[in-house]
Amino acid sequence: MEVFVKNSLIYLLLACFTISTGWAQDTRPTVAILDFEGQGISVQEVQTLTERMRSEIGTTNAVRLIERKAIESIMAEQGLAQSGCVSDECAAEVGQLLGVQFMVSGTIGKLGDSFTIDVKMFSVETGATERSVNATHEGDIAGLLTEMQILAWEIVGLQPPGRLKLKRGGGQNKSTVAILDFEGRGISLMEAQTLTDRFTTAMSKTDRVQMVERGVMSEVLEEQGMVGAECSSQECAAEVGAMLGVEFMVNGAIGKLGDAYTIDIKMFSVATGAAENMQSVTYEGKVEGMIVEIEILAWTILGLDAPKDLIKKRRKYAGGDMADSGGGGGGISISLPLLGGLGLAAAAAFVLSQPEAASALPEPPSLPE
Repeated sequence: MEVFVKNSLIYLLLACFTISTGWAQDTRPTVAILDFEGQGISVQEVQTLTERMRSEIGTTNAVRLIERKAIESIMAEQGLAQSGCVSDECAAEVGQLLGVQFMVSGTIGKLGDSFTIDVKMFSVETGATERSVNATHEGDIAGLLTEMQILAWEIVGLQPPGRLKLKRGGGQNKSTVAILDFEGRGISLMEAQTLTDRFTTAMSKTDRVQMVERGVMSEVLEEQGMVGAECSSQECAAEVGAMLGVEFMVNGAIGKLGDAYTIDIKMFSVATGAAENMQSVTYEGKVEGMIVEIEILAWTILGLDAPKDLIKKRRKYAGGDMADSGGGGGGISISLPLLGGLGLAAAAAFVLSQPEAASALPEPPSLPE
């Protein structure tokens, strides 16, 4: 009788919560996620990975997700820990107490240098498996975070965003990307093209995507009677991407405003037109530091952390540690345009345009006796 009363109170509280938050009008299915079972990895690692999936499922906006605290509260009343509720029967019982439609459970195992993830969603009412997904990961355990995010979309029946597929990278899963010449604003066409090439080279070094060669893209643009600089709109870029048969296009703009440079880069899906990632940087300083920013953006636009050597270079230029560059500080080194002979010509013009230093004044005449 006591158990019945306790369960009735729980249902009543859940019903009140549902009404107060407007769930009565929300038709999305209700889902609760139990901490996965770990095999060969620590409890803390399992909890961290489960929490990443829980957070990503919330991002999908496809289901109404029960918070972890509510699950822990119910299980504490039943004298259970999440890590001890690994059977379907236990999960179904918890699901009934929570009043949800579906439960998600799974296992994460380590076998040699590989990790395996198996995830299942089943109906609390019938016990039937609604959907199951799995993944195998070779490499550092940190890579499991991305795998959990991808599986979070798949377990609710959705395709994961391209940003996650790009972040996963590796082998046959590499996505295809083409990069249009960045639009130059306040810098020359040649400078914009050179910086685009540096960005392209840096992205290829990530080894996460398959790049379309510049020559191939130039041929497609020529067939359409265009050059890269003329194809700056997203509509044009998407059309070129469809002709190239790539999954993603990258375009951007580099501008100069006073002594500052602005870099705006966007990567979007050719199929849907949706922006996968956008990055913006404002930089003021040495030209070498500007190139470092371009290389860092090639990593961050893919959702990756830039290598430590690039971060060190950024700190170096941000700190003004350029004594060995020959610039000697001052206006000349900062006002150098981006590249090559144009930079030297502009530097020379800058020097010639400066007023000559005033000569010393003559001695005043001696007073008459």
